[in-house]
Amino acid sequence: MMRILLCILVCFAASLATICVASAADSPDQYRLGERMYRDGLLSDGTALKGYVRGDLEADGTIFSCSNCHTRSGLGSVEGQVTSPQINGASLFKPRYLFKDQIKNTVSKSKGVIRKAPALRPAYTEETLAAVLRGGIDPTGRELAPVMPRYNLNDKDMRIMVEYLQNLSAVFSPGVTDTSLTFATIVTDDVSPEDRQAMLASLETLVTINQQTKTQRKQPQFAKMFRMLDTAFFRNISINTWELKGDPATWNAQLDAYYQKEPVFAILGGISNKPWQPIHDYCESRQIPCLFPITDLPVISNTGWYTYYASKGYFQEGETAARFLNSSIRDNAGKKVLQIVRSTPQGEALASGFASAWNENEAGRGTLATINLGKDQKLDTPALQQLLLQHTPDSVVIWSGDDTISALAGMPSQSNLPQIFVSSRYVGKTFAAIPERMRDKLFITYPFRLPEDEKKFKGYNEFLTLGKLKQPDKKRIATRTFSMIHIFLQGMKELKLDYYRDTLLDVIGMRPDQYLPDFERYSFGPGQRYASKGCYIVQLDQSQTPQLIKRSDWVLF
Repeated sequence: MMRILLCILVCFAASLATICVASAADSPDQYRLGERMYRDGLLSDGTALKGYVRGDLEADGTIFSCSNCHTRSGLGSVEGQVTSPQINGASLFKPRYLFKDQIKNTVSKSKGVIRKAPALRPAYTEETLAAVLRGGIDPTGRELAPVMPRYNLNDKDMRIMVEYLQNLSAVFSPGVTDTSLTFATIVTDDVSPEDRQAMLASLETLVTINQQTKTQRKQPQFAKMFRMLDTAFFRNISINTWELKGDPATWNAQLDAYYQKEPVFAILGGISNKPWQPIHDYCESRQIPCLFPITDLPVISNTGWYTYYASKGYFQEGETAARFLNSSIRDNAGKKVLQIVRSTPQGEALASGFASAWNENEAGRGTLATINLGKDQKLDTPALQQLLLQHTPDSVVIWSGDDTISALAGMPSQSNLPQIFVSSRYVGKTFAAIPERMRDKLFITYPFRLPEDEKKFKGYNEFLTLGKLKQPDKKRIATRTFSMIHIFLQGMKELKLDYYRDTLLDVIGMRPDQYLPDFERYSFGPGQRYASKGCYIVQLDQSQTPQLIKRSDWVLF
């Protein structure tokens, strides 16, 4: 794995390439109409775009929009035996070549040599593009596959669609020049120096390796590769650190100040103990990719596009507890569940996830009573005993911090205690201190790979941290940064010559499952923005050094 990552790093540093720049849309309003037609299948008058496949089968554009197959960036996709080609402005309005021939043509041009390889098809014009959209015949006379709809667009809507495709992914994304590619990472002022360094160490190594390729160009073992790629394909990368301070309400202005000073292509990682919402919103408004920030308080949304999260964080643990309860109790209708929630971002995220999944089983769920604790209110044994006596629940869900375990440890020995659910992230390592007499009652949400299975991933991140960390990575910051870099480099490699932000997000969305440190697996799909889609329910065994025992499969969402 480390050798693979090194190869990707070297190829990445050597293959960042230049592309042509097309003009922007003349009318922002018309561009938005084209965007709506392409993404949502709605014509300029708001009615559904209609197409026909296989001759006479009607296809509703709101269900089968252009972006469903050709992706949001126009990158194209492969589904089974059906290939949807790239249709952005940079590809449609140029001759189409095999990628290897495109490389040869670009290298030759940079040297002033004319050595054109033959094109697979000529460049589209506005007229030939309209013809292929209506009749399915490309400029060479070849008929498109029958699954590609033919659209009976009027002249007005055809002009809107053609202009949109001309400008789709046709202009360099900010942060890219002929010689450089600029990124940023984000650190908020509530992050400790140790945690900050755990993330930045790997990013610093990424920049160092990129810089080392400058000298490697002269070394015999690398010289042939660099001669093939030529200087036109070599970019220097930099990663700026954007530090956010004070009230999160001021973060938007701080982010904009950084961005105006030096635009970036994407944000790599980032770390905060506070909710990620202000940063998420800024990235959406500026259309900046933000890749796998280290946060357990992500934005939960079905419409967010520009931020990839490792998981749903605390929300996902809450979902897991509710789904486990719904599936493990046969007769939920008569069961009582007591939920105790501390009024902190963590507790509220857990409760929100629990409510989301609990409400899925409306017909068979039992009754749920919720008790809210103040932000600084500690849960102690007398208070817990009083709540159990008052509500007589069959199950208790406690979304509080490390005070949870001390409250449970003080409970008297009795066989009629209800089953109790806690979050491993919220209570921290203290759950291992639960007395043996309580362990059969305690169920723990655990969003990571189990320790005995994680051993084979030990040391992965050390390749990038290079001994810079002074303390063990107990918070999984360095390992999660390693995983982000691994996925990022794979995405950049697949970009080839198309350095557009939406294209980066599209190619990451097409990656196969990745088996990396911490989470059981990272899974992807078009439009999906939470890579780790599962969580375990575990218990502690009765040994003096308690081990985790699975009580559920990897619960998928």
